[in-house]
Amino acid sequence: MERNYLVHGVAPALGAACCFACMATLVKLASVDASSQVLVFLRSIFGLLVVAPFALAKGRAFLHTTRTRIHVLRALMSVAALSCFYFAVSEIGLAEAILLNASSPLFIGLFAIFMLGEHLDKRSMLALVVGFCGVVLLLKPGTQLFQISATVGAFAGIFVALAKIMIRQMADTEPVLRTVFYFGVYSAVLSAVPLIWFWQAPAVESLILMAIAAIFASAGQMLMTYAFTHNRAARVAPFSYFTVVLGGVVGWIFWGELPDVISIVGGALVVTGCMTMILRPQPTRHWQQSSVAEGPS
Repeated sequence: MERNYLVHGVAPALGAACCFACMATLVKLASVDASSQVLVFLRSIFGLLVVAPFALAKGRAFLHTTRTRIHVLRALMSVAALSCFYFAVSEIGLAEAILLNASSPLFIGLFAIFMLGEHLDKRSMLALVVGFCGVVLLLKPGTQLFQISATVGAFAGIFVALAKIMIRQMADTEPVLRTVFYFGVYSAVLSAVPLIWFWQAPAVESLILMAIAAIFASAGQMLMTYAFTHNRAARVAPFSYFTVVLGGVVGWIFWGELPDVISIVGGALVVTGCMTMILRPQPTRHWQQSSVAEGPS
């Protein structure tokens, strides 16, 4: 294995996976004393504090945008995704929640047919069928193991897919830093609305945990973006699902979570379907990378 690939591909991709797993773990710990609505608001505020200095340093001209409407819609989808993901993390196994959130490539492929007019070949259609069969196995409908919270976790994947499609639609005019900055601004506002009804003062421990979680999330995004910028997607995409493995290990150590056979098979099908969709030929290289360069936030 060549040194450049290890340094500029494997290392940052694995580092990103570790950051995302740490972020999800901290959210699960914070969820003991705070509701998912409060956690989403804290994540939005702390995330904005991390990115704002870099965006504001670029000046007023850099912050000018003509895509305000789609920025707001993207933030709305992302807040919905975070709400579903954080709720699932608090209620079901850590690895299972991460995997359902990471099923977004399946929904991107499905929505791209109707929203973007893209054509999927037979291989991609088969990947969607395989992946969605895995999602069904994870949800376990019609059995005593079925949990509503797992269904909520699956909706996180749907909302992430919609958010990524909107990011794609803005990619021709909006640089990454501006997109992330306005996500922080509008998500902070939107996530504050439910607190009118669901506000509860977070404990100091929750504030500290979510501040650290925001740092891990931001670091993970930067590392994953670096890995995909310096390598072909096919060489680093598999490492993005290492977060699921780490989540499973952490869930087992701290909460005694062990997946059953159905969940293991379902997880394998989801990863297979997602990897096939991620690595399929794309209209542009930018979209191939942006489909995988985001982890759970």
